[in-house]
Amino acid sequence: MKPIFYYILTLTLGLLSCNGKTEKTVENSSIPKTTENKVKLHKLKKLFVVGDFDGDRRKDTIFQHNYSRLTRTEIDNSADPFQNEWDTVVKWFYDQDADLYLTINRNNQDTLHVGTAQGLYCLINIGDNNADGKDEIAFVIDNLDFSKINSCKIYSFCKDKWTQLKQFGINESLFEFTSDKAPTFDNIKDYLEKKNGKWVYMDYLQNGNEKEEDVGKMLTLKLDRCK
Repeated sequence: MKPIFYYILTLTLGLLSCNGKTEKTVENSSIPKTTENKVKLHKLKKLFVVGDFDGDRRKDTIFQHNYSRLTRTEIDNSADPFQNEWDTVVKWFYDQDADLYLTINRNNQDTLHVGTAQGLYCLINIGDNNADGKDEIAFVIDNLDFSKINSCKIYSFCKDKWTQLKQFGINESLFEFTSDKAPTFDNIKDYLEKKNGKWVYMDYLQNGNEKEEDVGKMLTLKLDRCK
């Protein structure tokens, strides 16, 4: 979760840029040097979700992992974005050579690696949308960047491998919160919601709309089966 003042900085930089937006990912080499003992840490929140993801009619659990290739251990405590400069948080994760990935609580199951990131904003079981006997998952990565333009990714466990079925744009400012404890998001307001028993979505970037009249509307989520 990026602190709110970060978004104010992002907006300011966006107004100064020639195209009105800033989406550049921070390079590790450009981040100021910060000694480890000055970095304030907090307990890293890790998400999990329950469902039948492999189609065997038994409940599975998908767990989020944050792993340090530097120390070869699970990351339980990480740089706190509310007590450190955002540059410091980004540098901390890259210095750890952090690997964010998802696993199912079964032996010999495929691991879904999503890259170096702070964590996940959400991890949602959206049910069996494509009627293949398996539940699909939707998630948004808490990227280590300076942009609030992000994407929701939808995956299914296909032929013993994680396969991406869909991706659409979202604005991650919807994950801001004012409470002391971070909430668990079971939908993405205005971008992925369940209405009348069916999931609907809207693409923030409008890349997936085939009809002009669909722009700005919530559309029924329809996923193809694994190929």
